[in-house]
Amino acid sequence: MKQIFTILILSFVTFECIAQIYISTNLIQFAIFNEKTREYDLIGEKEEITFFEFNKQFTFFKHTTPTITSAYTIKSSKEDKVNERWEFDIMSDVGNSYYMILDLKNNNIRFIYTKNGSIYLLQYSIKKLWFDE
Repeated sequence: MKQIFTILILSFVTFECIAQIYISTNLIQFAIFNEKTREYDLIGEKEEITFFEFNKQFTFFKHTTPTITSAYTIKSSKEDKVNERWEFDIMSDVGNSYYMILDLKNNNIRFIYTKNGSIYLLQYSIKKLWFDE
C-alpha cells in the first residue's frame, strides 16, 4: 500500500517539488538491440542490490553498486504523465552519455547507450522507492 501511495504522488507532482529521492534495485538485465526484430534480446541478468540517490533539484544522481559509485549529471528531462515515466539525457562522471528512463508503471530504471556500433540496454528492477523530506 505504501508503494502505491508513493507512485500516486509521483504521478501527480513533478520531481522538482519533492524532496530527495532514493531508489533501491534488486535485479539487472542486460540486452542488445536486434536490428532484424527491432526488439532488445536479453543477453544476461543478475540479482544485485544497487542504490540510486537523486538530489532535490533533480539535476544530479549517484548510483552505488557493490563495487563502484558513479555520479551522473542530468542534462535534460521530460515527464510523460500518461505512461508514468521520466526520460533523461545524462552524462556520467567519466564522460559517458546515456538515455535513461525512470518507469514507474513498469517498476524499472533503464539505461540505453551505444557501444562499438551496437545499442545496449541495462534494466534495473525497482525494489523500493522513498523520499527524504
